[in-house]
Amino acid sequence: MLPRAIFFDMDDTLLDTSGGVEESWRLTCQAFAQELGCEWSALNEAIRGQMLAFWKDEAAVEHWRTRLHEARAHNVAVALGKQGWDVSLANLISERYWDEQRSRMKLFGDTLATLERLRAAGLRTGLITNGPQEMQREKIARFDLARHFDVIVIEGEFGHGKPHPNVFRHAMTAVTARPEESWHIGDNLYADIGGAQGAGIHAAWIHRDRLELKDDAPCTPDRVFAHLPELLEALELAS
Repeated sequence: MLPRAIFFDMDDTLLDTSGGVEESWRLTCQAFAQELGCEWSALNEAIRGQMLAFWKDEAAVEHWRTRLHEARAHNVAVALGKQGWDVSLANLISERYWDEQRSRMKLFGDTLATLERLRAAGLRTGLITNGPQEMQREKIARFDLARHFDVIVIEGEFGHGKPHPNVFRHAMTAVTARPEESWHIGDNLYADIGGAQGAGIHAAWIHRDRLELKDDAPCTPDRVFAHLPELLEALELAS
């Protein structure tokens, strides 16, 4: 059955938030390495390694998702402390990184055309995003995304985040769609795919030619897309 409602994740599904991560950390570490008395590459390796270890277990760090700036500063401080470097610089390093990364965020080239095509076809649309209210609302306003959606569910506002089924149920209620009439598109196998499937929604994983579906994946998506034009093809809306 083709859907009457399509829900989307935001970060790294519609909005490229990870594309500038490596460059942002490189520039940040280069800016602080001399003051810390180390090579920028060593600083980068220490911070990125700590971040990777910390965020690996998504269920264990669920409560940090609405405090992302605090989580980043915390992990920078841990990384500095492990190396015997000055932990008092952790907040400055974290803030500098955010400034660098934020300046590099951009919509994927296929985002607006896809959303406009879905709306023109009469489909109901929703944005379901984890994260802090202020941070996510700023992105939505900056990239003028709100006008493309009938409902927006932000973890920091709603009180629950993906994969909690109530997040998806709330979105479906808002657009008067049943699970069998709904699809959800996202890049996170645990939160997006597992969460949508847990609410009975058809779940499509989008990897943007960056991610790999591994044998030990937490769940198996109903569909796999590299980019959004494949969604339009699946919906028989491709021009």
